[in-house]
Amino acid sequence: MENVIKTSILSENGKRMTLKGYYKSLPEPTYPKKEFTSEIARRCNVSEVTVKNWIMYGFRPSNEKHVEILSEMTGIKPEDLWND
Repeated sequence: MENVIKTSILSENGKRMTLKGYYKSLPEPTYPKKEFTSEIARRCNVSEVTVKNWIMYGFRPSNEKHVEILSEMTGIKPEDLWND
């Protein structure tokens, strides 16, 4: 892992760097798949398990509004979302 910060002084307040401070200063990781499923779950007000069932097992939501949200988020036409 590459060191992002190479000083023991915090720039914003001039205090000495601690391990906790160093950890907090690291950039947040991104997990695109996790963020995608979380956002769908949030917007559809369903669990992430439900979203994964839609994605991985081809279950189609019974609520057409959820299909619209999936289409909007992905740019895939509703009729093509499960054609594989």
